[in-house]
Amino acid sequence: MIYVRYQELENIFNTSNEIKFKLYSLEYIIRKIDTGVEVFAILYQNRKQTYSSFSDAMNNFTVYNESLIDNIDRIQII
Repeated sequence: MIYVRYQELENIFNTSNEIKFKLYSLEYIIRKIDTGVEVFAILYQNRKQTYSSFSDAMNNFTVYNESLIDNIDRIQII
């Protein structure tokens, strides 16, 4: 189940170069940039984190000390 959901998110990202989603009480953006992928909460745009790939971002960006991949069932695309 998680694999299918991950593939769905990755397909959206590859098509639009950006995913806007809600996790818990904050909204986040994963965006493709020249040097890789950046992830940040919309309310805290000064705290952008950069990763080499979408997969790297999903595995290493954390919310409440849990990676996005661990919270994949809670992610709501907006």
